[in-house]
Amino acid sequence: MAQSDAKSGNAGGPSCKLDRVIDEYELDRVAENLQEYWTREDERYSLRGLADYVNQAVLRTAMDREGLNPLDGEVENTHRLLTDDEVSQGVRTQAHSRLDRRGVDIDAVEGDFVSYQTVNRHLKECLGVERASAERTDSDRVDSGAQRIAALRNRTVAVTENTLDQLRSSGALALGEPDVYVDVTVTCTDCGTHGTVQELIDDGGCGCEPSDATS
Repeated sequence: MAQSDAKSGNAGGPSCKLDRVIDEYELDRVAENLQEYWTREDERYSLRGLADYVNQAVLRTAMDREGLNPLDGEVENTHRLLTDDEVSQGVRTQAHSRLDRRGVDIDAVEGDFVSYQTVNRHLKECLGVERASAERTDSDRVDSGAQRIAALRNRTVAVTENTLDQLRSSGALALGEPDVYVDVTVTCTDCGTHGTVQELIDDGGCGCEPSDATS
């Protein structure tokens, strides 16, 4: 990120990056919702979900300020195209260029996007909010697992691109400019649910009952 996640040293200024973003984009309602969405009993957001919630609000404000009046679902889809690891670089570049042509300083907007770590620090250090230990542990495990899978997928893409480039440069392989895409799909052999690993994580699993790890 172009902007620092560290706390501001300016007296009287925003105490963290998220405070600054809230001020800059006038996201008072979003700020009010963060604690509730994190701690409520039903349909709690994960830290990653809260980061997406903030970043989509940032993107919507930036688009509104340029008079784009996004349609229902347009902000969410545009945010996905800009941030989802499963979106190809070519598609991401097209989304970036489209916003840039319509007057949105998308480089600045992306610099203002917050990570789930920033949200976590904001909740704990700025708001003093804690979640029940068991709930927090489950959320952290999901986030950590998703990060490991994403890192492995990105590593596979990098190794593949490097290998193809070496083969092409040596003349051993006739190939234009490659756009490598790696996806991991999962099928539950019990209920037949099939989809990408990220879809499985986002949906909280399939329709099967959770297994008892202690049995």
